Amino acid sequence: MTAQASEHGISDAFLDHLDQLARQESGSWWRDVLLRDDVFLAVRRNSLNVYYRGGSIFRIDDRGDGTASPKTHVKYLVRQQQTLAELVDGEFRPNAIGWTHYAGDETLKDMIRSAGDLARAEKTGLHPMIMSSSAVIDVEIALGRIRENALAGDTADSGQPPSNRQDRLDVATLERRDQSIAVVFHEAKHFTNTALRARAKPPAVIDQLSGYRSTLAHHTSTLVARYQAVCRALVRLDAMRRHVRSDAAPESFPLLEPLVREVAGGKAVLTIDVKPRLIVFGFDGDQKKGQLQTILNTLRKSDPSLAIYAAGDPASASGAFRAPVTPKLRQKSHV
Repeated sequence: MTAQASEHGISDAFLDHLDQLARQESGSWWRDVLLRDDVFLAVRRNSLNVYYRGGSIFRIDDRGDGTASPKTHVKYLVRQQQTLAELVDGEFRPNAIGWTHYAGDETLKDMIRSAGDLARAEKTGLHPMIMSSSAVIDVEIALGRIRENALAGDTADSGQPPSNRQDRLDVATLERRDQSIAVVFHEAKHFTNTALRARAKPPAVIDQLSGYRSTLAHHTSTLVARYQAVCRALVRLDAMRRHVRSDAAPESFPLLEPLVREVAGGKAVLTIDVKPRLIVFGFDGDQKKGQLQTILNTLRKSDPSLAIYAAGDPASASGAFRAPVTPKLRQKSHV
């Protein structure tokens, strides 16, 4: 990986070290991660995040010499055990309620259970949609917010530094666009989220997405380089996953999205779609016929160009990240 690419992704030396960890026969936390079908690997600058339901159960940093430094929040190290702790003289006994060393897959399972217990409804619902789509290349995307600068009269080309505050977009996917491949961003909201509702003014999510458009426009050139580097790293990570699963049946794990390989190999022009899409999920049949239609009508009236995907059950929402279908106009008959 070139020096320029490493500014946006992870170095070849770091990937080489992870590959060595993946090839260890036993006792490798990284090998255990690669064997999981329910975690998402997000490429950052000089690090990786391992996500489960929006929780980063591992942040894997490059120490600077290409070796990996895995970190996790202590809240994920609670041991899932049916043991009573007695309070004696102000001290809980036993007090070894958390993992203090990595004991193989059992530890990782407990970390994932803890992340699941702590996850909110939106992250819990979004996770199966992420894991079921090969088009997803990034999650929990943090970008420097420029809304405050824009309101002050600055533009993306003004040379002014971005705000220290950040916008956080839920998902990024790849999508073919004629002769190019676009990175598309998505914001997911549970049906109960108050940001979808409004009385006298547009719902709060409309302003949120408008701000995201400004942020994405400001960072477009950087995002192109970033996601080219991400795709190159995803190809290497996919090879590691396939190596550790070589004893399993080939059909037990999905193929890497072909668009990722095209971008990684420089075979396609990569563009950034600055108009994020909205996903609304978590409603039942009655709500779909009633409240949901009111919400959708208000959103579309507030922003007619907003692409919205509605899914009652996120576990079966196979089309959440597909390109919107534009209805074809019927031609008038001249008979």
